[in-house]
Amino acid sequence: MRPVKRPAFDPNRARGDTFAGGLFDSTPVRRTVVATGVTGTEPTIEKLATSESAAPLAATSSNATDSQLTSVVSNVARSELNAPHEFSVTEFSNLITRALEEGMRGNFRVQGEIANLSKRGHWYFSIKDAGALLSCVMWTSEAARVGFDVREGDAVVVTGKIGHFSAQGRTQLYVSKLEPQGVGALELRFQALVAQLRNLGYFRDERKKPLPAFARCVAVVTSATGAALQDVLTTAKQRCPAVRFIVVDVRVQGDGAAAEVARALRALDARRTQLGIDAVIVTRGGGSREDLWAFNERVVADAAFDMHVPLIAAIGHEVDTSVIELVADRRASTPTQAVMVLLPDMAAMVERAERIGRELRSTMRWSISQRRERLSSLQKHPALASPALRLARAREVLAALHSRKLAAHARWLTASRRELEQLGARLLAQTPAARAAGARATLAVLRPRMHRALTQLLSTRRLALDTLAHRLHCAGPESTLQRGYSIVTDASGTLIRSVHALSTGATIALQLSDGSARATINKVSPHSGNSAEIPLREETHDG
Repeated sequence: MRPVKRPAFDPNRARGDTFAGGLFDSTPVRRTVVATGVTGTEPTIEKLATSESAAPLAATSSNATDSQLTSVVSNVARSELNAPHEFSVTEFSNLITRALEEGMRGNFRVQGEIANLSKRGHWYFSIKDAGALLSCVMWTSEAARVGFDVREGDAVVVTGKIGHFSAQGRTQLYVSKLEPQGVGALELRFQALVAQLRNLGYFRDERKKPLPAFARCVAVVTSATGAALQDVLTTAKQRCPAVRFIVVDVRVQGDGAAAEVARALRALDARRTQLGIDAVIVTRGGGSREDLWAFNERVVADAAFDMHVPLIAAIGHEVDTSVIELVADRRASTPTQAVMVLLPDMAAMVERAERIGRELRSTMRWSISQRRERLSSLQKHPALASPALRLARAREVLAALHSRKLAAHARWLTASRRELEQLGARLLAQTPAARAAGARATLAVLRPRMHRALTQLLSTRRLALDTLAHRLHCAGPESTLQRGYSIVTDASGTLIRSVHALSTGATIALQLSDGSARATINKVSPHSGNSAEIPLREETHDG
């Protein structure tokens, strides 16, 4: 194992570039100190609490007003100031408890984001916003009535009473009701980044690299003081003690942790050939969403995506999911599982190899024994004991084969001769003389049949023609005129079909069966259902 000491983090250098001076730049920087009574580059928690306005938590009360609160607290403070100014811890805690109970009676509704959630019977969690954090307790009976799955980062509205837990000196809200208000800010950032990276193809399975079958050198990016590193090294020692480890000490939470992790990943990937690195494990133990947030930053996702060495990510517990785990080539639920996924169990492999060796030896012994028995039986076979007997048997086999060959040849000759005869008969039937004789015989049979058919056809056609001629004669104009009808035309020869085409005094021509005549119209009477007479005056007759 080659531990690499973590230098001071420089935010100006943590942008994913190659380190100029070595694996890590050793330029010292000032660290931020956040502690009571210690001056640092950032305000302490106490300063933040006093410098911010009193409105970071949106709280409303149904039973207490600001004026009542000020009045009660002032009265309590004035009564206590008349007493000696020295208090025991218990007395001062009781003073705080009474002030809260008397000055902040009733239920308050507070909205914020869930953090540090623990569901072990009673629920212990915090709600927070950008400026403050409030501890909360929800008893099991109250928590059983919550109608949704509460998770880290959820934006909620809690209803409860304020109280002071003297044993731990903590002011907290005793929650009786918890309602969802949508997804918290961190969760929204997480979902937005996941959606963006998914569209860019960071999570595609086809781009993920396979893990090495037998890794000889593994780099671990984690905190050197964390329990995750000890889990990795202990498990590796148990499974495969011959593997060499390079430990890169980085911050795993807090400001600058994401950039420091990204720098470490890029540095290891750039020196992968020089250091002989086969795989990289980035890991840390469990924590809240805020503690794990460094591994949800885009700079870490980009560094993981650009790596050429297989990357295994094991961040937090199994229920925690971080962006780097989605980008990595393999996700592990715990640091121990990361090692188990990457490194084979040498003890198990040795035991398996020994078991396979025993099975092979047993199989070989059995196979040799079987072959020895077979060889012994063959040596005792009569054919092997007497060469003359073997030769006689070979001669018998050869004679049998010769007989079978002769019989098969004879059958073939017979079949060929029969087929040749059939072909000759078919060929004789196809000669010109034979075909002509067949045609003459067919013609002699067909000639009388054809004569009878033609005679019958002519008779049938003649009868049909006579019938049609008679029908045509009956339907002709001459036959109609002979029955007393006439054809009427006007002076121009136009056929008259209706009395409406006639007028008084008009001259018409009449065509009769035996001649024609001209007539003058004296009167026109349209047909009214009865026979109407049309008086005519005959002028001429054509005979």
